[in-house]
Amino acid sequence: MQFEPILEVLRWGMAHIPAVLYTYSAELDLDIEDIGMLGMVLFAHQKTKPLSSPGVELAQVMRVCPAVSKNRLARRLGKWEKAGLIKIEDQGMEFAARRVCLDPLYNRLRDIILRDHPLSQNTYLNTDNSSKAQEKRIEELELALQREQRRNGSSISEVPGVNNRDFRMVADFISQKTGNLISIKMGNELRKWMTEFCFKPEFILCFLELCFERRINNPHEITKIAAGLKECSICNLEAMETYFHTFVDDKPSGIYEFDPEVVEFGRLTGLDMKAEARKKVYYKWRYDWGFSNEMVSRAGEIMCNRTKNGGIDYVDGILSNWKNNNVRSLADAEKETAEHKSRRKAEKQFAKGKKPIEEEEREIYLPPGMVRSDTAASK
Repeated sequence: MQFEPILEVLRWGMAHIPAVLYTYSAELDLDIEDIGMLGMVLFAHQKTKPLSSPGVELAQVMRVCPAVSKNRLARRLGKWEKAGLIKIEDQGMEFAARRVCLDPLYNRLRDIILRDHPLSQNTYLNTDNSSKAQEKRIEELELALQREQRRNGSSISEVPGVNNRDFRMVADFISQKTGNLISIKMGNELRKWMTEFCFKPEFILCFLELCFERRINNPHEITKIAAGLKECSICNLEAMETYFHTFVDDKPSGIYEFDPEVVEFGRLTGLDMKAEARKKVYYKWRYDWGFSNEMVSRAGEIMCNRTKNGGIDYVDGILSNWKNNNVRSLADAEKETAEHKSRRKAEKQFAKGKKPIEEEEREIYLPPGMVRSDTAASK
């Protein structure tokens, strides 16, 4: 029988990607690389035994495409998990042993089908999740109510926990900049900035001005920026402009997120973590080596306590030593730190008590009949 290579191609199998992911990629915040890497996960999931265990191990996923690095895959998994598309189990284990569950993704796709399919539209509209049509209708009614209130000279309704005068001032500013009355969504987000973020109205006016200059008018996108300002503890205009230049400018619309873990680590240690290379080192500690955020922070604290001019290499050395010695908990880290201090103390004490070795006295052999004065040692 003649060998046919094309049959071997078929034996490898096909990676099937649901076409609905392409249709709703913008809504799910998935780019083409996301879809391609999801195809890896789906293909690995198809190769697992049915009913054996939930999800698929990351080791199986990486075997599908060895060209994809751990760091690259870990960043994508973190993005999908934050978006609620997947669930990662066994977080405390090594990276390759963790499991990815696709249940949230399929539940999300199910909700989308229920929302948009004509046969299920009536059922979907009766659920707690409001459709876009309902939200739009509510906004129209609210705008009509506000116009009627202004026409009759009535004031904006009181906002619990917020100074009504401050709320009105910011709302008027937004209306002036956008050319429309403040929407329900924007009003809710404004309430959040004042209550949850505890921003003063002057501060809100400043970052809104910077947002409107960049044509960022979506309330949710503005809230993402506000959350970033809160995370970085920014309280003046100069720092605010620096934040916008660093995290907002020259980025696609809707992407203003940054990793708060990296920012917090930089704030804790005083290291500048803005460079992409340093972020990769941090992700290596977290995902490739499997250290928790607390362990990485503890290593940063040790670096600050031991040296004044320490850098990211010093932290890398500490974590590398912990990795080699299988130090995986804060208790183990404290024990290792105590042992390190004991060794250093013993070395210092030994260095202080060290004395020069005195020359040994040697006994000189004299043959019979020879006097000591005749030897070379006595001369």
